[in-house]
Amino acid sequence: MKHLSLTQIAALLEAPESPRNRLFLRMVYEHGFRVSEALALTPSRVKNGFLVTRPQKNGKTTTQKLQFTTLLLWNEFTKNLQPNTRLFPFTRQWASAIFHEAAKKAGITLSPKQGIHTLRHSLAHHLLDSGAPLPVVQRKLGHRSLASTGAYLLASDDEADQWTAKVLEQEAV
Repeated sequence: MKHLSLTQIAALLEAPESPRNRLFLRMVYEHGFRVSEALALTPSRVKNGFLVTRPQKNGKTTTQKLQFTTLLLWNEFTKNLQPNTRLFPFTRQWASAIFHEAAKKAGITLSPKQGIHTLRHSLAHHLLDSGAPLPVVQRKLGHRSLASTGAYLLASDDEADQWTAKVLEQEAV
């Protein structure tokens, strides 16, 4: 499984003791950021509770509302920072360590291939699971094409089996 459950995400986002690390993980998950996008954040990117995103890989710029809890963390953490100061001045390896430490503290056992990018996958799956259409997921992840989004969100074997069983049950009726 490439993504975490909503319960696991909630536990993981509350696990870090440092407000900076909590904010970092919240931003990566809630906005579907790639690690490099989150590491580039500066205080000037939020105005009136809205975050202006600049996705990499030629994605479209978006304006996204910050969740209330995230906005409180953002305001508290950035109140004494200059507008163009990086909020998270650390390496990708440090970002990965923050994620793994939070997962361990939250009691989440990760597979060997799961890393911080799992938060991006998790958001995409949670959006789809809640009924969001693929173009919404595409916009949230900053993909240029639906093909990128579709390829990104592969179904598990269990999901394919469940849908097949559902179809076959209808056929038997």
